Amino acid sequence: MLDFKPPKPNTALIQVAKGFVPFINRLFLKGLTLDVDAESIARLKKIDGHPTVLSPNHAARADPAVMFCLSKRLSQQYYYMTARESYGKGKFDGLRGFLMQRFGAYSIVRGTADRNAFRTTRELLSKGNASLVIFAEGEISRQNDTVMRFERGIVQLCFWAVDDMAKASVDKPLYVVPIGIKYHYPRDMWDDIDAALTDLERSILPSADRTPIERYGRLRRIGVAIFKTLAAEYQYKVDETVPLDAHIQKLKEQILSHAEQIMGIHSDADVLTRVRALKNLVDAEVYKDIEQMTAYERKIHEELLQKFQRFYPDLERLINFIAISDGYVAEERSPERFLEVIVRLEREVFGASKIRGPRVASVRVGEPKNLRDCYDTYKAQKRETVEQVTLELETTVRALVTGVS
Repeated sequence: MLDFKPPKPNTALIQVAKGFVPFINRLFLKGLTLDVDAESIARLKKIDGHPTVLSPNHAARADPAVMFCLSKRLSQQYYYMTARESYGKGKFDGLRGFLMQRFGAYSIVRGTADRNAFRTTRELLSKGNASLVIFAEGEISRQNDTVMRFERGIVQLCFWAVDDMAKASVDKPLYVVPIGIKYHYPRDMWDDIDAALTDLERSILPSADRTPIERYGRLRRIGVAIFKTLAAEYQYKVDETVPLDAHIQKLKEQILSHAEQIMGIHSDADVLTRVRALKNLVDAEVYKDIEQMTAYERKIHEELLQKFQRFYPDLERLINFIAISDGYVAEERSPERFLEVIVRLEREVFGASKIRGPRVASVRVGEPKNLRDCYDTYKAQKRETVEQVTLELETTVRALVTGVS
């Protein structure tokens, strides 16, 4: 397994970083403003000093920065559970990983029994009064109004920490807090959207097909062209009588099945669960520490990497489009939804997307739940209680996101 990256919070460095937030914001985030209502602030201040897991939705890459800005607003210090691959392997990535650890981040190899990450989480909660940020979706949805299914392991870790406190005769609350993050653009973005559509049209449509039509028609025309190109590439037969959304879901299934076949995997789970499992399997191998391997182990490792290369672009494509569906923009033709889909299309066509702004991140905090209040129920029905609390957390976060106007 990958080497564990423990948290090494440096209060002085964190304070310096908080002082540079305005500069970093303008340079890397195109101007990100935090909008937090008084009720949310009051809820977080009320439980300050108690062990807490903050569980926001994960709609964008800026979410960790939003939570860091929230900690600055509240004059609090957070820990962050982060995917191990976020630390990278190169020299620049090494510097980034170094800073992440000093800001309170620690690693987890997703989809595995990462004992170091589990132990660290339990100790931070049971032996201290830490506030941990954990994105329970496990992946970025890349859609402002979409909250994907929460992983059950987050709540389970919290109950294990309560177990540890009970064994040590420590009587204190442990809170899980639902948090909704939703972005919007405070200025008119339609010129940016039109320019992005033009760039995409020039890259994938013959000039004869670039006839002037209304904006949503242009977006959908681009999406259909990309779909048809991918369908031909993956030898997927398109039935014109079937709705596009059904085709999108079937094509996802076909791409995923192809990758699973290469790896010799068979699963009857839903697409999201299978994509998560495959991504975790690949990342666990890709980011292995080869310095600790024997010559033979390196040989096997290299063979596996060559095997992964046959479907890694497929996997990245699935992750990029995991939450997308036909009609997402049609039901609410907002600049935010247009740009969320455009970002996905840019990543598919150009390999990268532009950061656009400025943006406002609205943060709404739900009622904290003290897991001590349902601990007796948990001891009697562990699996059922974990499922219930996870679903409650997920549902509340979805309601918070939906409730932001």
